[in-house]
Order: sequence, then structure tokens, then C-alpha cells
Amino acid sequence: MNKREILREYFTGCNGWTLENIEQLKRAGFNNRFAEENCNLWEEIHRTLDPYVATLPPEIVQMQHDHYKHRKPFGEYYNIVAPTAVIQEVNNELNRLAKSIEQPERIKQVS
Repeated sequence: MNKREILREYFTGCNGWTLENIEQLKRAGFNNRFAEENCNLWEEIHRTLDPYVATLPPEIVQMQHDHYKHRKPFGEYYNIVAPTAVIQEVNNELNRLAKSIEQPERIKQVS
């Protein structure tokens, strides 16, 4: 997965991987290594992004959701939700964090 795919899945919630679900799956056990790899990947994604996203104002989180789910350009939000520089800084940090997430080789090859 590339960083854009990670952020899209994270902000739209399409993956259904929440930390609670991950913990339940780990307790139940895995039936194959691919399920375990996916579980570990989404755990890493949440552990990397959740602390930063928790510091963001709700308007910026909603903006990210709208951007990734409804493809609304960030330009529509400049100087409305936050100053342009703030939005760009948030996007840069999210991209940096998404890029830093370690992925299994199998998942890297798919993207």
C-alpha cells in the first residue's frame, strides 16, 4: 500500500480495522499468516496515526475524511477550516507518518 492508500483507508474507515477489532482477532487466533500480517499492519497504522490525529481539531479530521472519501480537494478548505499553511503542514505530517509505517513485503508488492 502506498501512503495515499493507507490514509484513504484510515480516514474513510473502509477497512473495518479498529484497535478493538484487532485485539479481538489476536485473542481468537489467526487461521493463516496473511490474516496475521494484515492485522499487524493495521495495528501499526493505528499506533502510528492515532496519536497525531487525536491532536487535530475535528474540522481538520472531517476535512481529511471528505478528501479521501468524497475526493474533495484540499483547496476548498484553505483559509476556511484553517490557514493554508496549517492544512499543508498537517498533510505533510500525515504523509510522513504514513510513509514511515513498516509493511510486510507481500503487501508492498501489491501496491
